[in-house]
Amino acid sequence: MNDKPKYKHQDKKHFSECHERWMERRNRKTEEDGYKDEWWAEQCFSCKYFIPLSGAFANDYGACSNKKSPFDKQVMFEHDGCEFHQSIEDY
Repeated sequence: MNDKPKYKHQDKKHFSECHERWMERRNRKTEEDGYKDEWWAEQCFSCKYFIPLSGAFANDYGACSNKKSPFDKQVMFEHDGCEFHQSIEDY
């Protein structure tokens, strides 16, 4: 019987490799000049359309499910965001 996991969502090495690649593809980079103060409250993790991934990815990444967003159906970093953010507080 094969003891290797079928899916990579629990694989820490795979997560680290993905995280490194995906961090370069963010829409809003908190560490760059030009990051607006109001964007802190509009990060993906606080959007009602953010669907967290599982395993090692659960704490940092989720899928966007907002049909109005250009990021609909894409994996997003929790601290990323877009102009179509809708707070879970307003839900």
